[in-house]
Amino acid sequence: MNKMTLNTLAAMAFATMLSAPAFGQNSVGDRDQNLINMTSKGWEWELNAGLNVGGAAPLGMPRELRKIRKYNPGFNTSLEGRVTKWWGQGRHWGTSIGLEFENKSMDVNADVKNYHTEIIRDGDRVSGYWTGFVHIKYDATYFTIPITADYRFNDRWKVRAGTFLSWRTDGEFSGYVTDGYLRSGIPTGEKIVYEKGQQAAYDFNDDLRTFTWGALIGGSWRAYRHFSVNVNVTYDFNNIFRSGFTTVRNTLHPIYGNIGFGYSF
Repeated sequence: MNKMTLNTLAAMAFATMLSAPAFGQNSVGDRDQNLINMTSKGWEWELNAGLNVGGAAPLGMPRELRKIRKYNPGFNTSLEGRVTKWWGQGRHWGTSIGLEFENKSMDVNADVKNYHTEIIRDGDRVSGYWTGFVHIKYDATYFTIPITADYRFNDRWKVRAGTFLSWRTDGEFSGYVTDGYLRSGIPTGEKIVYEKGQQAAYDFNDDLRTFTWGALIGGSWRAYRHFSVNVNVTYDFNNIFRSGFTTVRNTLHPIYGNIGFGYSF
């Protein structure tokens, strides 16, 4: 599933929520009898759509990074179906599992010094230490399973915390360098200069990790009987690159916040 397909599905889901008959105005008697029976046993079904904002970043500011000129989080949509089972007489505690398609991306322009990378020069790959301008483009689509423990304060407010498992279905980590120089191989190696708009590209798409997992926290406010506003924050424990990849020396962890809307059936 590519980014365009995911964005289309999320837009369709959002339109479906808005066109659902009169949020909160439907009586329980208008709902499907099977859903009524499931609800009476503590089950809750939701369809959620939202936007991810964040980036893939190291823990702490790396010394190679001297200045961030531009940061663009991109347009990252998510679409999720979630089921929750509420427990006990008061049904304040619950457990939930979801199925989510989501996109995470960012565009960054930065000035760096002695940044280890690999560029494409005259069709060959040359690794070394770059000093100058670098453009970074990260874009990945994931199939994600969130698993959380939920707590409901009342009919309107609930919070959640747990973990998630993600499988990447598509991805890109690429860009270019310019207005600087590369020291080939070692910090004192041959100096390869790119100036006056000259560019050298790099491409690490094939080195992105396929499976990742992490932690999430979030909450929901139910504005109407069926309609809610959701906020989540996720942190990937893994580097976005596969094990053994050492060209980019900094470990990059996707850290994203998600805000969106949900419809409870």
